[in-house]
Amino acid sequence: ESLRELWEDGLPPGDKTGWPSLDQHYTVAPGQMTIVTGWPSSGKSEWVDALIINLARQGWNFAIFSPENQPVKLHVAKMLEKWSGKPFGAGPSKRMAREEIAEYADELGQHFCFMEVESGAIAIEAILLASLDWLSATIGKRGLVIDPWNEIEHWRPPGLSETEYISKVLSFIRNFARINEIHVWIVAHPQKLKREDGKLPVPTPDASSGSAHFWNKADCAITGWRDITDNHAQDVTIFVQKIRFRHIGRSGSVVLKWDRLTGRYHEPIKPSLVRSYGDE
Repeated sequence: ESLRELWEDGLPPGDKTGWPSLDQHYTVAPGQMTIVTGWPSSGKSEWVDALIINLARQGWNFAIFSPENQPVKLHVAKMLEKWSGKPFGAGPSKRMAREEIAEYADELGQHFCFMEVESGAIAIEAILLASLDWLSATIGKRGLVIDPWNEIEHWRPPGLSETEYISKVLSFIRNFARINEIHVWIVAHPQKLKREDGKLPVPTPDASSGSAHFWNKADCAITGWRDITDNHAQDVTIFVQKIRFRHIGRSGSVVLKWDRLTGRYHEPIKPSLVRSYGDE
């Protein structure tokens, strides 16, 4: 009966990302695992945060484990910028008003839970259980962000190679995502690669430190790339490198504009079509 319903209704795409050009390649469905990679300062974590802000506006709820963004108040301040479209800190541009902070924080708190490690290391099982504890009490579609992979404590059993261990853990996370219908994003740093013409190449998920299984096990694999040799570069290319289910999207790439003041990403503005008329 479920197959008949699927045949009649069609394979449903995931939810839209908030960027129409990217929706042609990547949509977001519960119960999947997306691996995101990219060089430091390439904009990958900023893009993930912008993505989940867009999804939260569609009713999604998220648990976030992001030790690189801690203390949590700093991460929340960055998220408030994306939520409001206003800078948090003082500068030449008009910032959000003091009285607006509580309003925006309350709106953000309806969709996001931030996990913070008070002391010691933390294993993946603890992250998943803590996220599930909060997400189970929410209504709507659910997501979990782990950023980055190398901040998790990995107790690898004796006799198990790093590749075998990563394969086992990623399968565990993917099964957790499917059973609980939670979309999981994992940000993984790539290994160092040789520069090409002075620039770092676009890393693929199999270049993530430790194992090619970051590509093999992923339902979706995405790379964020920005010319980090240019401090003023605002173009961030989002490479959709793998989509397991074709009703979710397809491989390809799009360019988004990063707003340094608010951390938001925008579609590039296309020039207007101007027609000139000569003498008849």
